[in-house]
Amino acid sequence: MSSSERRTHRFAALLLALAAAVVALALALPGCSGGWGAAAQSVLDRLMPGPETTMWAPVPQPDSYTDSYSDATGAGTNYVYRIDAATEGGDRRELTIISFGNKATGEGYLEIDAKGSSGVHYRAVDEAEVPEGAKDAL
Repeated sequence: MSSSERRTHRFAALLLALAAAVVALALALPGCSGGWGAAAQSVLDRLMPGPETTMWAPVPQPDSYTDSYSDATGAGTNYVYRIDAATEGGDRRELTIISFGNKATGEGYLEIDAKGSSGVHYRAVDEAEVPEGAKDAL
């Protein structure tokens, strides 16, 4: 392994350790658990190596959120949902998504870019856009 590769590996390890410390701190501080813990986990999932996977899930019911927290501006509330999602091939995973500023509608489906246990990005889609394999698994 060249010295450049060793530096890259050390830097990646440092970033992962820093991300893990941020999550641990977010979970340990008073007032930063719950929803803020989900936000910290989402950041960690984004930093971890690994592929994003496209998944689909029904939009959660408005009051099925598992936690909520004030947004960074203090002007609104973000809602944390744990949802069952599936890939086109029928593989299932429980994901955390955060609805920023309002509750989910409970209508339709989501197409989700999932990484780790987090829905990194998601958008509403019509049922016709959901692959049959995903619908069958859900």
